[in-house]
Amino acid sequence: MAKAVEGKQQELLDKGEYWNWAEKARSPRMDYLRKAIWSKATKGSAYLPGIQAETELIYWGAKVFKEADPMEPWVLTKARALNMIFEKIPVFIIDQSRIVGYNGSAPHKIQWIPWASYMGNEDIFNDRSGYISEDDRPWLKEALDYWKPRTLLAKAEKYLTSKERMISAMGMTLWGNRALSNFDYVTLQPEWLYKEGLAGIIRQIDEKLADAHKKLHEGAPDGAEAFELLPKIDQWKAMKTSLEGVLTWTKRHARLARIIAENFTTDATRKDELLTIAETCEKVPEHPPENFREAIQFDHFMSLSYRFEWGSPGAWPCRYDHTQWKYYKKDVIDEKTMTREDAVEYCAELRMRCYETNSIAFRLGRESAQGGIVYVWTLGGVDEDGNDACNDLTDCYLESARLTRTCDPSIGFRYHPKVRPETLKEVFECIKHGLGYPSMRNDAACIEGLQHWFKFDLKDARKWVHQACMAPAPVTKMGAPHRRYPGPITSAGIKSVEMTLFNGLDPISKMRMGIKTGDPIKFKTFDEFYAAWLEQHKQIMYMGVRMDNIIQWVVGSQHQRPLISALFERCVESGKDGDAYAKENASLWFTHFGFSEFGDILAGIKKLVYDDKKYTMEQLLVMLKANWDGYEKERIDFVKAPKWGNDDDYVDNIYTKGLKDIAKISWECKNPGGNPWPILPEN
Repeated sequence: MAKAVEGKQQELLDKGEYWNWAEKARSPRMDYLRKAIWSKATKGSAYLPGIQAETELIYWGAKVFKEADPMEPWVLTKARALNMIFEKIPVFIIDQSRIVGYNGSAPHKIQWIPWASYMGNEDIFNDRSGYISEDDRPWLKEALDYWKPRTLLAKAEKYLTSKERMISAMGMTLWGNRALSNFDYVTLQPEWLYKEGLAGIIRQIDEKLADAHKKLHEGAPDGAEAFELLPKIDQWKAMKTSLEGVLTWTKRHARLARIIAENFTTDATRKDELLTIAETCEKVPEHPPENFREAIQFDHFMSLSYRFEWGSPGAWPCRYDHTQWKYYKKDVIDEKTMTREDAVEYCAELRMRCYETNSIAFRLGRESAQGGIVYVWTLGGVDEDGNDACNDLTDCYLESARLTRTCDPSIGFRYHPKVRPETLKEVFECIKHGLGYPSMRNDAACIEGLQHWFKFDLKDARKWVHQACMAPAPVTKMGAPHRRYPGPITSAGIKSVEMTLFNGLDPISKMRMGIKTGDPIKFKTFDEFYAAWLEQHKQIMYMGVRMDNIIQWVVGSQHQRPLISALFERCVESGKDGDAYAKENASLWFTHFGFSEFGDILAGIKKLVYDDKKYTMEQLLVMLKANWDGYEKERIDFVKAPKWGNDDDYVDNIYTKGLKDIAKISWECKNPGGNPWPILPEN
């Protein structure tokens, strides 16, 4: 019978019916969990039917802040609010699941962070798509009105110019900013977290507090030292309170699992599973994991916990096949306490738990990321000594991707010439199945880039993960970024060309999005046009980085994130908020969306306007203003102009020059730690 089933499944693979194959190949548990997922992807600007906004954070957060001593520092009140949320938000366990935890009170709820962007809050509140219960609107409006002046956006706007605020909100050149969009990523430091567990981090904080108390209240007084220690004490206390909240929340899952097992389950197998869940949640993340199951649950709790403090919808930085490998090897290969098939099931469920997780986004975000959430998991690569890091767990995660067939998390595969053949075959199988991933990353080039831009040593650079779609970041003490970019440039090089063609005016909104670089009709040579384009692009980059530096200071000094900071060794050690620390190697990249066409556009202008002189600049502007209506023949001429990807030096040289010139601008753009903002070109 088993051979007959395998034969039918192979027949489906041979016919290329990969979706049907997955439907037949999944275990009953995996099939149930796959179909039970509430996707948080968007269609157009709308979430799928049935999705509702999570309001627990808004309610409990506002309650704690309203009742707080008005003189209590923000960071301490914020920590107490998080602690209350972790204590009060309902928890649940999905039938047949073995990995628990969700950043909401029910599977169809999508997390809403109220203290980030008041514009985002208003956008969601005024959207009548059914995300909010009508019965909740009165108290919710009152709560959001309370939050408005206390949001990061309200505080940051006091330091931004009207033009900076306008350009962020329009999203035509810069896609919002950290304060406006509530869009940020957190790249954790897994080796340190595994080693310490949250209990170990709390012990470190207690030691720091005891030492600070001794220095402040014993021995010869040192005023300079006291001034430095006092804000650190608040930060350490807030970190500890936040972590204690996380442990309250994780242990509530243990209690719930025991209640279900002892009172509501008749199936003996499921009862054992629930009791195992309870034992696991009683142990991790408070203490270090000791087996594969515990490592997976530890990682999932950590990836969810910081999402209660900040939305962070755009990334899931990890390299599970590397960090979880020793636990997998111990259980599956050495001690054989878990079968490989069961390990694949855990990998598959972790993918599904990731896929169901998101935070609510305002309209621009929903429209920009339709169909998926854009989480990227990292697999493969080399270890810190340069040896192939691929292993059987890498293969398990790739196999689980083909079985679950979720659009997220996507996979970025770190390719290098030493990749084991078995893993490379699994990679190509995923691609053949039409999943759209893994994307293939040149491991050596990414490592070299980290060394070039951020001065990482070779061993640290080899520990990189995708902190976002394509951005590499080492998961080390000084390399793991606690946040992300200034607000990416949208239609990056293309919009800069448009600004050049219209002397800084946006032809759609009729607003000045760029700077005045001169009437393009008066440019005599392509070099003049190119120089104007580069200046337009430089000013967009300058503005994005200037705003980001300001917002980082606001976060670090007025709107701290104690929970996220508590998950970073350098912050616990220094007693500083992640944004206030600003001494890390950064590995922050300035994403340029829609960038890869800039050379094609410039090549078309160079060839047809300046070199061949087939059209004048004045004629080109007339055609563009008409959106090519009535100029189809002329449009095709520009379509047929030299394009990148055809081994044509005419256009390739423009790309090379553009990238080199923008790299020079990157060195001019410095973050608070003195590091540059290299660009990250994306389509």
